[in-house]
Amino acid sequence: MLFIIQSTHDYSTCQTHHPEKAPIFKNTLANLGAHGVTVHAQYSNRLEHKLFIVCEADSFEAIDSAFDPILEMGHYEVTPVTKRDLN
Repeated sequence: MLFIIQSTHDYSTCQTHHPEKAPIFKNTLANLGAHGVTVHAQYSNRLEHKLFIVCEADSFEAIDSAFDPILEMGHYEVTPVTKRDLN
């Protein structure tokens, strides 16, 4: 299954320059594959504190497990999508 995950937070909860949270956030994203999540693309809008991840997993449960360490660091919208050929 394909998913688009949108992660948002506000300036006051931004983990980027937080000495304890930043490594946890980065390591969680780096280790998504260990939970069966394949990342196809990742985009960010730093000014709006938004991250977009296009990924693939066998189930929503795999996504839930993979993101568990950082759930309290923001709001996550997980949308299942399908790829359609334009022809």
